[in-house]
Amino acid sequence: MKTSYNSYYWFALFALCFIAYQQIIDNIRPHYIGDNLTIKYLLGIAPNFLPAIGIPALFVILIPQMKWTSKWFNENKHITANIISLTGIISWEFIQSTSTKLHFDWNDILWTFIGALIFQIIWILTPGIYKEK
Repeated sequence: MKTSYNSYYWFALFALCFIAYQQIIDNIRPHYIGDNLTIKYLLGIAPNFLPAIGIPALFVILIPQMKWTSKWFNENKHITANIISLTGIISWEFIQSTSTKLHFDWNDILWTFIGALIFQIIWILTPGIYKEK
């Protein structure tokens, strides 16, 4: 597997989102004792928002390695990555609605789509050298 500098760029975005996600889940949310509703809301939607940005960044690296014969998948790997990510995260949110221990929230779905949109904006603003195979 040939590694290029663009892989490091996208992996860094994934790692940043993953680390932020873990910190919020493990350290910040359980220890937040304030009454600020905005902070509570942001801590509630972050576990959907951050993966919606980070997971497509990982798939942008993985999709070219799959050697799909379809040229479209490789040329539009950012769209393919976003669709795969959105499908997984939103499916997980709906699975939570059938559980008694997990919590389904429409705000999580909204912020998943916003995170996917942010990923697309990052893709558009990223220099072309980081978008190559």
